[in-house]
Amino acid sequence: MLLQPAARRRAFLWAALSIVTPAVWFGARSLHAQITRNPLRSVTGSVTDGSGKEPLRGAVVQIEAEDTMVIQSYVTDERGTYHFRNLRTDADYRVWATFRNHRSKTQEMNKFDRKPDREISLEIDLTKD
Repeated sequence: MLLQPAARRRAFLWAALSIVTPAVWFGARSLHAQITRNPLRSVTGSVTDGSGKEPLRGAVVQIEAEDTMVIQSYVTDERGTYHFRNLRTDADYRVWATFRNHRSKTQEMNKFDRKPDREISLEIDLTKD
């Protein structure tokens, strides 16, 4: 029995879909499992002067992954706020800020802390030399 061209195309499409659909479905399940197993996290916060009241616009906030020693930087906005996104959950991080040759204390983020979003406020005492 010979199939007409239109019927041949439909048969080919059904055969292709029956092969491609399971591959896409299993690939999507694998990607979903990977994302839920290794979700990313973020850190936001603000940088203020030593009194904790005045926001420091233009302060440089840096975050370092302890295992790779890769440092990312962010310059605070007019409200003194910053944010880092897409941080790995399997790494420890250190966060600090600098402003006009002054530096805040270093804050730590532990990989065992399962909170996906963390807020860290940093203070820089501008009166110290």
